[in-house]
Amino acid sequence: MEEGRDPTIPKPKPLDRELVYYYSRERRLARASPAVRELNRNVPKERPSLIGPLTSNRAYTLLFVAIIVCTGFGLIFSRVGARQKAPPSPVQRTSLGGNSLKVSAQRFPGTTYLRITKTAPDAGAYTGAVDMAFTPQGLPPAETEDAESPQVISHRIFFNAQAEETYGLSLPFEAPEVLMLMQTEQGEQRGVLVKPDEVQKAKNP
Repeated sequence: MEEGRDPTIPKPKPLDRELVYYYSRERRLARASPAVRELNRNVPKERPSLIGPLTSNRAYTLLFVAIIVCTGFGLIFSRVGARQKAPPSPVQRTSLGGNSLKVSAQRFPGTTYLRITKTAPDAGAYTGAVDMAFTPQGLPPAETEDAESPQVISHRIFFNAQAEETYGLSLPFEAPEVLMLMQTEQGEQRGVLVKPDEVQKAKNP
């Protein structure tokens, strides 16, 4: 007798055949509802998409397009606003007689220093005299000599055949803006509005 076995319980007879399980997944699914059968279909799952749900119907598509349009307008307005808020460039560029000109200025107490850099891109650029006139802009009426006739300073420089030349002029006035007019001997004219950089006064020790 096996140790620990209840003698009143008959010993099970060994099976002479393999067990048969009466379970069939196909039969179970055949009796299931259509929703269950659909969930158990061996269909490969689609990869999740962000655009798909947003364009699943007409309302979502219109909402998606509106978001894109609003975002585009926001980017455009932000760039335009940043350009408008940016300070004006201290260097003004123009051309005269085929020469490229860069004009900059510095504002000192009682005077304005003007710097003109001429670059000749080719040998056919203009050489010769250039008549120039300067007048202050943006001053209150009390700071001008005559409200009807603002101060005008005339000067003449000569463009040589060199590829690059630099001219420095000292104007006897201080102004937030300087209107500069130039004219060649052939009558070609150019006008430039220069905004001088204000140089801070040195502090006394």
